[in-house]
Amino acid sequence: MDALDYIPRLHQNRVTLFIYYSMRVLVLIAAFTFLWEGDMSSVGGCILVFALMILPSILKDRYRFYLPFALDLSIVVFIFGTMFLGHLLHFYELFPLWDKFLHFQSGLILSVTGFVLVYILNEQKSLTLDLSPGFIALFAIAFSISIGALWEIGEYTVDGIVGSSWSFSQADTIWDLTADSVGALLVSAVGYVWMHRRARLPFTPWRFSWWRKTQDYSANLPSES
Repeated sequence: MDALDYIPRLHQNRVTLFIYYSMRVLVLIAAFTFLWEGDMSSVGGCILVFALMILPSILKDRYRFYLPFALDLSIVVFIFGTMFLGHLLHFYELFPLWDKFLHFQSGLILSVTGFVLVYILNEQKSLTLDLSPGFIALFAIAFSISIGALWEIGEYTVDGIVGSSWSFSQADTIWDLTADSVGALLVSAVGYVWMHRRARLPFTPWRFSWWRKTQDYSANLPSES
């Protein structure tokens, strides 16, 4: 198995696959339970959660874009924790720090996604990227925090339209963004060190173009006689 096959399947084993699929089964069981109780709004919520959980796999298989299993699993866990446990099973009320934990997790996931996006763009034959490790790490941070900010704007907008209470206060929003930022900084710092030590992007199977170009340039230098 070459790197292109190995990296996307890294951490895919019986335990992680059990977690991956059991969360979907739990959502379906909850949907039937809510249906039995006549709670149609919760049934609709379960259907939405299930659809979002299978969306990454559908996009990966249909459009064949690069999505490591570890990132796919993390996205599924995040959706499960946010919409199913958080909203449908009221974990936000039961555990005061549940929201901050999920925002920290989203910072981790989105920062990894930033690295993966750079890899996907680099593999496009029509594009030629020549980026430094520092710039890539900074992009991952900015991407993660930007999505986190858009999420907060979305919560505020939905609250104003339908009268929900996703966004509690200005202080709550600031702490959410802080948790997002801490997760993003952590992953980006690890990714920066990884790129310097391994000379390639983290979470990806191939060496990145800035490294390849440096190696190609060095290989073409005339040798001293």
